[in-house]
Amino acid sequence: MSYLAFIVATGFLVLLGPGGPLHSDGWFRSLQARVDALEPDLWFGFFLMVVAPCVGFAVLYAIVDGVFGDAAMLLLGTPALFFSFGRNDLPTLLERFLARARNGDNEGAAWVLTEAGIESEADGIDEFARVAARATLYEAYQRWFPPVFYFLLLGPLGAVAYRLMQLSVNDRRVPVGSLRHLADWLPSRMLLLTFAIIGRFDRVRPVLTEYALDPDIETDELLFLAAEAAFDVDNEADPAGQVTVVQDATRRSMTVWVVVISILAIIA
Repeated sequence: MSYLAFIVATGFLVLLGPGGPLHSDGWFRSLQARVDALEPDLWFGFFLMVVAPCVGFAVLYAIVDGVFGDAAMLLLGTPALFFSFGRNDLPTLLERFLARARNGDNEGAAWVLTEAGIESEADGIDEFARVAARATLYEAYQRWFPPVFYFLLLGPLGAVAYRLMQLSVNDRRVPVGSLRHLADWLPSRMLLLTFAIIGRFDRVRPVLTEYALDPDIETDELLFLAAEAAFDVDNEADPAGQVTVVQDATRRSMTVWVVVISILAIIA
């Protein structure tokens, strides 16, 4: 049932894109406003914003599981995984970004990212190309890879918990920055290995040996270093070219993950 829930949720994301009631997040913003009004300390805020909703979902899942058995994974696991996917319509976002970047409108391209909540501030065209590629790479990563990783490792609750941390990351009352960094550690290294396998392993090896076990390196920086090595990301001032390369890398990696997960489901 877990594999079926994974395939259905991923299929909906690919075919229909994000959106709908599961991605409206109105309930979360309402909860956030109530928590802000309480002015809690950091860890109590984390409990209210992340732990409490997870506990509520776990109780609901236990009830449905008791009534429907294994079908609970399909009934609740599928929408839970879809909920845990990223909110931005990445293909449309990239089309808008590339349309401007290819015409030399880098200010317009940066505005597209900023409007979507993706930080891309940079000084000069050279830095903007690198920053845009790095930012969109992390956006593609957090949109699908960690939710799937934690869904398969810990079940629907793991995927939901990851998305709640992502939704809370800009809330200063909730200390999820370091926790998100910790949650990103394993799935980001799995994606790094994927880059090495489908790209140039000999060039990714130094990144693996030097940075993969570094607890302080930021996830987006690590992934960009790996993509840069594996896929010959152009270091010239070409935001459109660099973003295209890293996004193609994540699409190919997503295909690899789906194939590997499918094979494991068949032989398990």
